[in-house]
Amino acid sequence: MIIELSDLSLQRKLWLNENNDTGLISSYTELMSSLFDDFNFDEFIDIRASKIGLSNSTIFELNNLRELLNCYNEKESDEEIIGDPEWKKVVEQAKIVIREWDKM
Repeated sequence: MIIELSDLSLQRKLWLNENNDTGLISSYTELMSSLFDDFNFDEFIDIRASKIGLSNSTIFELNNLRELLNCYNEKESDEEIIGDPEWKKVVEQAKIVIREWDKM
C-alpha cells in the first residue's frame, strides 16, 4: 500500500487506467480502505512497528504519513486527487517512509 501511495505513475495506472499493464485496478477510496481497515495502519504504527523492530525514525516518518493522510481533504475524483498539490505531499512522505524502511 505504501508503494502505491508513493508512486503517482502507478496511481495513474491503477486509479485512472492509463496504460495499465498490471491487470490490477484500484482507487483512492480502495487504497485508504485497504490501508486503514484491512491492514490496520493505525495499529501497525502504534503497536506492531516497534515490536517488529522498525527504527524510531521509520516510525516517526510513518506517523508523519498517517497525519498527512488523516488531514487530507478528498477531492471529487481520483484524477483531481492525483493532480492536487496537497496529495503530492502525501506521495513525497510515502517515498520518505520507503527510504527509511529500506535502510533497515
